[in-house]
Amino acid sequence: MDYKWTKVKGGVCFIGIVDLDIQQNKSNKNEIVENYTGKGFTGQGNIESVPANGYNSWKIGAKKGLEYAFSLVDNYWTVVINKIDGLSTDTNPTIVAYTVLRAFLDRVDFKLNVKEIEFLEKFVFDSWSKPYKEQIPDFFNLKFEDYND
Repeated sequence: MDYKWTKVKGGVCFIGIVDLDIQQNKSNKNEIVENYTGKGFTGQGNIESVPANGYNSWKIGAKKGLEYAFSLVDNYWTVVINKIDGLSTDTNPTIVAYTVLRAFLDRVDFKLNVKEIEFLEKFVFDSWSKPYKEQIPDFFNLKFEDYND
């Protein structure tokens, strides 16, 4: 089932849509499986769905979001990322990371408190600061790393 995170802040839209399959991992390790079947960019203004090849910065963002989410919970999990959707104008790796993080926590019934949400969302909103560069989020240190394809 899709999980959608959208916000508008300062006239800027933020949107991420993901579909994850999640189950507890009995091997005492977290595992991320990528299962992308989207078509990518199909036309201006259309939702873009991550394909098997390409959109690497969004894929890295998804993994970064999961790595941070794993650090917040006690058990080990296997997460299959089936879909990441967004718009090039309203989605970046940090938005994908945060959407995946929230989707995972929602599915495992882990609640962030209001202060934690505000803190993390400020970091997400900062990802659209000018001059815009494609950046990968580091939620552990609240920094961005330049993405180089």
